[in-house]
Amino acid sequence: MIMTSNMTILSTLAGIGLLMSGCSNELELPTYTGPKNPVEISPEDSDLLHFERRAEPLSCGRNLVKRFIEVPNSNWGRTDRSSSSFVTYPDVCEWLGAFWFLEAAIDNAILTADDAARKEAISLMQGIVDRYDNVITGKTMFGSGTPLYTGLLWRYDSGENRVDYYIWGAISLHIASIMDNPKYSGISWPQTREEYLDFGLQYAEAQFHPYTYEEFKARFKDPASYDMGRVDPGKKYDLPQEKYNSWKSYLDKGYSWQTRLWIDDMFMITSLQMQAYQATKDNASYNAEVTYPGYTKSNDQNRFLDRAVREMKLYIEEIQGEGGLYWHSPSAKQFWARGNGWMAVGMPLMLQLIEDIPDYAEEAALLKDEYKRMMAALLNYQQPGGCWAQLINYPTMWTETSGSAMFAYAFMTGVKNGWLDADIYGSAARKAWSTLANTYLDENYDLREVCAGTGTGSTVGHYESRERTTGDTHGQAAMLWCASALMEIANDALADKKEK
Repeated sequence: MIMTSNMTILSTLAGIGLLMSGCSNELELPTYTGPKNPVEISPEDSDLLHFERRAEPLSCGRNLVKRFIEVPNSNWGRTDRSSSSFVTYPDVCEWLGAFWFLEAAIDNAILTADDAARKEAISLMQGIVDRYDNVITGKTMFGSGTPLYTGLLWRYDSGENRVDYYIWGAISLHIASIMDNPKYSGISWPQTREEYLDFGLQYAEAQFHPYTYEEFKARFKDPASYDMGRVDPGKKYDLPQEKYNSWKSYLDKGYSWQTRLWIDDMFMITSLQMQAYQATKDNASYNAEVTYPGYTKSNDQNRFLDRAVREMKLYIEEIQGEGGLYWHSPSAKQFWARGNGWMAVGMPLMLQLIEDIPDYAEEAALLKDEYKRMMAALLNYQQPGGCWAQLINYPTMWTETSGSAMFAYAFMTGVKNGWLDADIYGSAARKAWSTLANTYLDENYDLREVCAGTGTGSTVGHYESRERTTGDTHGQAAMLWCASALMEIANDALADKKEK
């Protein structure tokens, strides 16, 4: 890694308070509390290329993928209890992480001309493709031998929490976006690209579709569309008019009807739409907002990307807390680690897509400022051991590892893209990853101290008392994200070396 000059580091620290100029929130950034003199950060401290023991990213990522393939479907992330009747969102996040890591591992094998490593990565990718196909075709069972639900468009959850189900479409969309790449030759894709694309786009389109009150009610009362023909009368949902009015109020402004301003949803909605963008970006017919007659786009960009950008901007505006951190929701004003992790991961993922698109210059500038401001706040609250507390601003509370891994990923991505100081944030990322992998990852490659799935709460006690789990797919996903980011950094270094 090329070290940033001391003058650059000092300038970065001196100018950090200017990041938010022109933004609506006038709160200042927290004071940097790292080494008193940035010269104290050595090349070894900020090295994101060389790691020891379980922190070696290629080996760690492989073992995490193997663990994902062998562990049954979770129950809202929990792998220590009976499986859910459908694939829940943390497993989808782990699927995406497994794909991202293996794509980076295959690139690494190509760069190093390591055919054995490429074959292993291809074999593991076949494993996660087959796992997905087993769900879609009804081979995967839960409970007493009943196939998992696969059509989650109208699944019941008190009329509120539909966004957690819709992210299921992201897996097929991601497959559609990569399967024609010759790098992945050797993989047997059980479905055609059109089949993967059509399945995923059902979710991406329905997430923003302006259904009428009558259309919603008909869907919720129709067993064929609601629960794939399984008669479950106790689960039918009679949509109240006031709930529909709330959904429509967001649709009328260009947002998803699933918007509820929980910080988790910022990632769930935007990631589905961004996967739809990746799968359709080369087809101009997806630029027009044809499924959304009540909203007129202001540009000629892909409609899925445009939806994601609008939604991200809304969440930034509505749940921003103090000093660069974000509330769990407007009614849950606590800085929950994993909640902030969704934002910390979601912002750079989007920024990578829109940074160089002129139509999104204003949104990209806002996003970059907010991202840098959040990273500065997280840097300030990093614990001496490298991780973060369950409530970020309560540093003596128990260490929460899924959020910590998400923050490490956000730091790594910022360093990789040149948005963050390589010495300061590279050092913070290295410390976090090394601690997570070598201290919290057990012999099975299950991450310990992961907060169980958590609804919003207004009190500190609500978060402090949450159950701490091992092997929860919220944490497994975040560790795979980190391994993929580190592999991308290693690949960039290899490519640069070859060019020289």
